Amino acid sequence: MNKLDLIEKYFVEKARFMLPAFQRQSKRFGDKWKEDFLHVLDNFFQTDDQLLEAVRGYNNFVFDGMRLQKKFEKTLKYEKSSYEEAKNNVYNNKDYMLKLYLPGILLSHFLWPHHYKQFLFFREQVLKKIPNENIKFCDIGPGTGFYTRFILDNRVQSFGHAFDISDHSLNFTKNHCQKFNVSERLICKKKNIINSDIENEYDFLVNVEVLEHLENPEEFLKALIKMMKESSYGFITAAVNGANEDHIYLYRSGDEVKSQIEKCGFTIIAKQYDLAYEPKNNEPVPENAAFLVQKKV
Repeated sequence: MNKLDLIEKYFVEKARFMLPAFQRQSKRFGDKWKEDFLHVLDNFFQTDDQLLEAVRGYNNFVFDGMRLQKKFEKTLKYEKSSYEEAKNNVYNNKDYMLKLYLPGILLSHFLWPHHYKQFLFFREQVLKKIPNENIKFCDIGPGTGFYTRFILDNRVQSFGHAFDISDHSLNFTKNHCQKFNVSERLICKKKNIINSDIENEYDFLVNVEVLEHLENPEEFLKALIKMMKESSYGFITAAVNGANEDHIYLYRSGDEVKSQIEKCGFTIIAKQYDLAYEPKNNEPVPENAAFLVQKKV
């Protein structure tokens, strides 16, 4: 039994309501999705027990998100409003991060259609902007290290810096990269880049679903652009209308994210908006807004 079969078996026996979505993903994206997913599962999880523990975490992560999304549909407001609340409840909470949040996000890259389509956008349109020769990139808020590892895996002369305010996220990222044998080209550092003196240093920048975690995304975006070399490229995404335990800044459309990114000095080269599911009765639906950006000369 391969690891995808093991996940399906778990859903059949323990979380049957998850099964239809899993089967839709497999049918919709086909063999390449299976190949991509197994590549991560086989490298990251050495034992079936490790995988099943992560699937349980994903299951709890989904339940938590559904609970918050239902509240959001009624209030049209996120439950948390300050960074301090998110930091205490999520980023510094070891059990929440390691047993629910991080395994949930890792598996969501394949189990959520809008997350997998965002990954396809990165692979098919963004990755080609990262040169094959020696480059230095940074990932601000790497989460699970998914995109950090993917760049290191596919640009073998690249060197990466991962900056985060959570020790748990940085440790997960290190572990992720170690399991793919690319960690020797990565430095992880606990750092708030808003107060950073880094300027004109990086050939490429990654920032995936961080903006909605902030009280002032514009301040953060201006710090990002300062870190990039002139004419360099970046990948910036944000969650729209998606309630989560640590989402505090509410974007109501992908174009709202786009306008904010452009206001802070980026040129948008390409964009993609992906809904989590089709709306019913005009309810707000979680959406990913993803952008290939360039620093203006």
